[in-house]
Amino acid sequence: MSWADEVAKRLPSMIALRRDFHRHPELSFQEKRTSEIIAERLTKAGLEVRTGIAKTGVVGVLRGDKPGKTIAWRADIDALPLTELLQAPFTSGTPGVMHACGHDGHTAIAITAAEILAARRAELPGTVVFIFQPAEELLSGAKPMIEAGVLDSPRVDEIYGLHLTTQDPAGKVNVRPGPTMASGDGFSIDVVGQGGHGAYPHLSIDPMTAAAHILIGMQSLVTKEVAAKETVVLTVGQLLAGTKNNIIPDKAVMRGTLRTFDMNVREQMLGRLQSFISDMARAYRAEASMEMTMGCPPVVNPERETGLVHRCAAEELGESAVFQGNPVMASDDMGLFLRERPGCYFRVGISPTHDRKVPHHAPEFEMNEDGLPVGLRVALSVLTSRLRA
Repeated sequence: MSWADEVAKRLPSMIALRRDFHRHPELSFQEKRTSEIIAERLTKAGLEVRTGIAKTGVVGVLRGDKPGKTIAWRADIDALPLTELLQAPFTSGTPGVMHACGHDGHTAIAITAAEILAARRAELPGTVVFIFQPAEELLSGAKPMIEAGVLDSPRVDEIYGLHLTTQDPAGKVNVRPGPTMASGDGFSIDVVGQGGHGAYPHLSIDPMTAAAHILIGMQSLVTKEVAAKETVVLTVGQLLAGTKNNIIPDKAVMRGTLRTFDMNVREQMLGRLQSFISDMARAYRAEASMEMTMGCPPVVNPERETGLVHRCAAEELGESAVFQGNPVMASDDMGLFLRERPGCYFRVGISPTHDRKVPHHAPEFEMNEDGLPVGLRVALSVLTSRLRA
């Protein structure tokens, strides 16, 4: 069966819900209003609802009237610390916070899917567990939800989810087996020296000089210590030091991320970073230490479940709408769920129709809402297909 007609009837309310979430974004582990709306909608639809999981996470359990498997669907709900520049009637009303990664769409799709399936409970075999996860943007929400037992009560057999992406045209579904998103590890490096007057640098220990050489030298770790066939991205996004142009500070802080598809390369790089920053700082008479601030493994899709998603998407949309794209270096802690249970995390295109393409996590981020019904149709097809298998 095709879900086109049912989705078309629900489309205005789903878009309105997505825009409401976009208008009221909330940061990681602060998604109070978002969680309340999710719980209210799921409760009204007749699901068993649990709230306050991993602080602001929500789980809705839909039990069909017939016996069968238990399949989970995961959606992330948090926004980013950005000031939105896109002009729209539903532009973020929260200063310094915006949905710039599509999580508002993920949440709206999952709620609508739950409502549609709940209305068909009598013909539904098995159980669907809808997992609404906080703090994906920190790569910190999946782990505490798993530890809270969201995959165990009831015990989930398989787990699926989607990510909307501006890298693919609206209406296209990108389904890839194997590594599809990179691991993500955040780090914070403290470089400690000795402050003093800018006129007398010989009487101080300049942490900024040490930090600058650490930053440049890090790239050599990628090019000289990792095999060329491996993919590694090491990025420093913050370098913080100093209060005035004639004061040598006593400390510099660097924050960045490490991404790769191979767990062995990940461990190799993390180990080398620890020793490299310490040795490099000492070369400039400073001291340096590194703390890991977040982390998750790569998103790896099993062959079998990925093939099933491809088939469902092709049956629902036509084979021409489904393709296997390249892996991306972005990270997502959905990878932790897929280490616990088989499943698939796929991407759905939301690229705007105009020529100005803006990436995720940018203040001008724009979603083509034509991708929302596509994501919903595939979600419904995957869930019902796996329940009836």
